Amino acid sequence: MDNIGIKWVKDATIDNFTSDIGIKIRRGINTPLRQILKMATKREIIIDRYPNLEKNKPYIFASTHSFDEDIIAALATINRSAYVLIGTTDQIDHNYQMYAAWLNGMIYVNRLDPESRKASILKMKKILRSGSSILIFPEGGWNNTENLLCQPLFSGPYILSQDTGVSVVPIASFNQHGSDKIYMSFGDPIDMTNRRKKEALTSLRDSLATMVYYSMEEHTSPICRKSLTGDIRMKYMEERKQEYMRVKWTRDVWEEELTYYHDKENPTWNEVYDFIKNAHIDNNNISILGPVLTKKLQEKKYDFKEYMKKNWNN
Repeated sequence: MDNIGIKWVKDATIDNFTSDIGIKIRRGINTPLRQILKMATKREIIIDRYPNLEKNKPYIFASTHSFDEDIIAALATINRSAYVLIGTTDQIDHNYQMYAAWLNGMIYVNRLDPESRKASILKMKKILRSGSSILIFPEGGWNNTENLLCQPLFSGPYILSQDTGVSVVPIASFNQHGSDKIYMSFGDPIDMTNRRKKEALTSLRDSLATMVYYSMEEHTSPICRKSLTGDIRMKYMEERKQEYMRVKWTRDVWEEELTYYHDKENPTWNEVYDFIKNAHIDNNNISILGPVLTKKLQEKKYDFKEYMKKNWNN
């Protein structure tokens, strides 16, 4: 399917991506739309916790991101109109569900384009200053890590909160692979206006990770490590691939979809390798560089982006 009627959102400017009357209409239809979205989900949505939010007040809803229905589940449970930030071009072009996102209120961002990212911030500020809320996913792409409950966050929530004075509400959505239930947890609003960037984003990430942990503890059963056989990491990557394949893709999209925040203070192994791969190795530095290069060779087969590029259409 080719979404001819909605492709214009990719080129929309701050002046024409929405209108004042469009914002008001979306507030008016939000209650019935949330019911429709809830019925449209394939899984059952269960709300574990929802805070007492002020009526008619805008919020920056910042959610974890790890499976196909986490966006629709969040929109179905937020108790007010919230424009959603969408950064998946292939779905804008071909997935008919994007019409529902447009009806809800949507801001498109090309995650690979710095100018598009800057423009999306301005659009979100416009929505917040109008009195409506926004929904964003500050991890960037889905969390495909094996050990992190929440990935390092992009700075969007902090920038928006600092410039508008709007508080941030953390959301943790959780779905165990293969389960027919989605668990939603909402934290209390976080005021970032008088806090430093690192402190504020760390607080938000801690809140998100804690809620994910409690969801895992409450809604899953422990597995004995001895019962796991074979290449566990490869099995995990295949499981993550299956999550992506719940959505239909028309092309290789993984440069855009598998984006994440590059933490300069805590680089990944790949980033460390990219930094030293051209270094000249001799007897003076082999004890330092050797283990890193060995680690890189060991980790190469677990590069999820390369795995998806080779296997997504199999």
